Amino acid sequence: MAVVSRPLKPGDGSRPSAQAWWHARVLTIIVYGLALVALLVLLQQVATWGQRRVDDLRYGFPRTVQIEGVVSPSDTPQTPTHVIALNLRGQVSVLVLPGSDASKLQTLAGPYIVGSDGAYAVPQPSLKDVNDDGRADLLVNIRGETVVYVHENGTFRLMTPEERAALGASSGT
Repeated sequence: MAVVSRPLKPGDGSRPSAQAWWHARVLTIIVYGLALVALLVLLQQVATWGQRRVDDLRYGFPRTVQIEGVVSPSDTPQTPTHVIALNLRGQVSVLVLPGSDASKLQTLAGPYIVGSDGAYAVPQPSLKDVNDDGRADLLVNIRGETVVYVHENGTFRLMTPEERAALGASSGT
C-alpha cells in the first residue's frame, strides 16, 4: 500500500468556502439564541409557578391578609380593630371588625383585578393617617396601586377623587 500526497484544490469539497463557513456560524448563533430564549421563557414560567406556591403557603387561596390596630377611641390594645383583606377570584373585599367585635362587621368592596392572574394578587392592608385628622385610615395596596378608605364616624368609606386631589395638592405631589 502506497501513500500518495497531492495538493488540495479549492472547491473540491474537502474544505468549506469562507461563505459556507460564515453561514454555518450565523446558523449556530441563531440556534443558540433561540435555545437561550426558550430557556429563559421556561425559567420565567418555573419562577411564576414557584412564587404562586410560596404565596399559597403564605397567604392561602383565596389570598387573605389580616392586620390589627387601634383605630378608634373605643379600641384598646386588648381589643383592636381587626382588618381582613380578601381577593376572591379577582374581587377584593375588606372586612373590618371594630374592636374585634364580629357583630359590628363592616364590609368594604374593593377593586376588581383584571387579567388572567387577577385571582393570585395579594391585597396588602395597612393603617395610616393620610388626611391628618388624627384617625387611622385604611390603605389597601394591590400590585402597586393603593386604595384609600377614610375613617369617618367609626366606619371606613372610599376616599373621593376630590379628597385625593386635595391631599395630593397639599403634599406637593
